[in-house]
Amino acid sequence: MPIKKQLEVMLADAPGELAKLTEVLKQEHINIQAMSIQDANEYLLALYDVRSQTGRRVAPRDYYEAILKESAKYSMIRLITDNPDKALESLKMAGYKVKAEDVVGLVLDNVPGILNRVSKTFGDNGINISYTYGSGFSDSECALFIFKVSDTEKALELFPGGTA
Repeated sequence: MPIKKQLEVMLADAPGELAKLTEVLKQEHINIQAMSIQDANEYLLALYDVRSQTGRRVAPRDYYEAILKESAKYSMIRLITDNPDKALESLKMAGYKVKAEDVVGLVLDNVPGILNRVSKTFGDNGINISYTYGSGFSDSECALFIFKVSDTEKALELFPGGTA
């Protein structure tokens, strides 16, 4: 599973919107293997707070506030499916704005310290982790984690079988 195509969809932050999106996939018999939902506004508020503390604004305050107001209406959905090309086309046909990008999927032993080992391996090899998401139940032997990294090919060399 190492390199996977991840789909990103900006979804209206309102009741029933996730059901509408997943209905499109259900109708096409597309299985979701991993998913992350992030409130766009929470992310931008944190970024705004960091920029305020460092004084590193690159635009007027009004610009940031307008973006924060608009972002409150959306969530970022990231998903891995069993048929990303078909999912991409189906979601676009349904009117969603979809972006596809390569990410690294790793099946990790579900033991303490494994995420530290993987992140240290990436860091020691000059690979930056932009974000990660994943899970495994406490009684599971393995956990699935998705990594957006600065160099997917190098990451694949470090974990060629997609396991750690």
